[in-house]
Amino acid sequence: MDAFPIADESSLPDRLQELVALLLERDALGQTDERGGAKSTDPNRLVLVLEDDPAMREMAVALLEETVLDVVTCDTGDDAVALLRDRGAEVAMVFTDVSLPGTMDGVDLARTVQTLWPSIRLVVTSGQAGAHVEALPDDVVYMQKPWRALDVLVQVDRAVRRPSLPIR
Repeated sequence: MDAFPIADESSLPDRLQELVALLLERDALGQTDERGGAKSTDPNRLVLVLEDDPAMREMAVALLEETVLDVVTCDTGDDAVALLRDRGAEVAMVFTDVSLPGTMDGVDLARTVQTLWPSIRLVVTSGQAGAHVEALPDDVVYMQKPWRALDVLVQVDRAVRRPSLPIR
């Protein structure tokens, strides 16, 4: 039985239809991990999360764990690059804050990922107005905090469906 039956999907706004489609796809996979969330076996099914604020990281991870993607977190941009060198072919999306500990901030990470792994969707967030956004590569999606869950889920959907086509 559906947790929330939808009488007529055509009556939903387009972005909400995308979210419903993403959740239905996740449920159709029929595979779960030890927490009962969706578990993917396909390539390009990881999302890498970097967030210096523990509460925001926890919220992003909880949201993204409900998608078809498996979630991996890193503390620093350098850690993310090291992980991408080993598992870059598996990563569909990087979701990062601009402010990160270490030598590399989110803007530096976005530039590096765009250069070395151009098919990965990049979503950069910040709670600070004008946080070096002008320095972001053109095909990076920027979300001002507080971001909306639906906007994040739409980016996941786009990363999964068309990983090589950046769409804002």
